[in-house]
Amino acid sequence: MVTIKVDDYNSFSQALKYFKTKCQQSGLSSEIKRHQEYEKPTERKRKKRLRAIRRQRRNMLKLQRKQLRNY
Repeated sequence: MVTIKVDDYNSFSQALKYFKTKCQQSGLSSEIKRHQEYEKPTERKRKKRLRAIRRQRRNMLKLQRKQLRNY
């Protein structure tokens, strides 16, 4: 749970911005998004596999670019 202390010298907008930042850092917003709608286990696996493929492709491109710069 995210808590913040608001002093008299802080404005509401600053406190809200600080609260949003804390929520994002703790992963609360991503957790809420994940629980908004039920996701089937097969769908979860498929998304995980696609993320791995994208990550692998991105790493290969970085490696190729690095090799091209060395020549």
